[in-house]
Amino acid sequence: MTIGQRIFHLLDEKKMTQKEFSDRTGIATTTISDWRKKNTNPGSEKIMAICAALEVTPEFLLSGVTEDSARGNDVDYMVIPKGTEERALLEMFNGMDFVERAHMMEYAQKISEKKSNYLETAHKKSMVKIAEFCDVEVFIDSEFEGEPAVDINYIDDDVRGSIGIFDGIIQGDFSKYVRPVIDAWYKDNKEALLSIWNNRKIKAIPAWE
Repeated sequence: MTIGQRIFHLLDEKKMTQKEFSDRTGIATTTISDWRKKNTNPGSEKIMAICAALEVTPEFLLSGVTEDSARGNDVDYMVIPKGTEERALLEMFNGMDFVERAHMMEYAQKISEKKSNYLETAHKKSMVKIAEFCDVEVFIDSEFEGEPAVDINYIDDDVRGSIGIFDGIIQGDFSKYVRPVIDAWYKDNKEALLSIWNNRKIKAIPAWE
């Protein structure tokens, strides 16, 4: 359940209208309606006002977890193995205060809304993503056919191109701001790309900043 969904669940539970909720929080009714229509969450700066209006803790609003056993019975549980990325992410989230959690939820939602349609329209169905950095995706042909190159997809501008694995030549209408970033990534990861191509073995390239 998202924060927005939890808010509407509480409104229904308390039989509070959106108008009354708006009056209590100072948030426009149109903004509140957008949370439902667009399945979005309120900004972190509104959390305290919302909690006061709904008489819940920030912890419950953000995560659904509370010491109140009555509410705890409504929470779904899942088992997450130790040593996994999912477990590490959850442990970091649990260690944050409510403001940090709100910021993280906002960021996660923005990331989830960025949808790449590269694989849906790729000229080859054998293309596999091996790296992602700064909203740039890198794909390679898992059949290793044709010229030694990787495809580049810049999600924000929906611009596509390629990089020669051996020569580092960048093809594509990337902006003057994006091209240097792609070039820097290539220089730092050239050896990894050469290894993948020469050994004909797909592997993910570690995160790059």
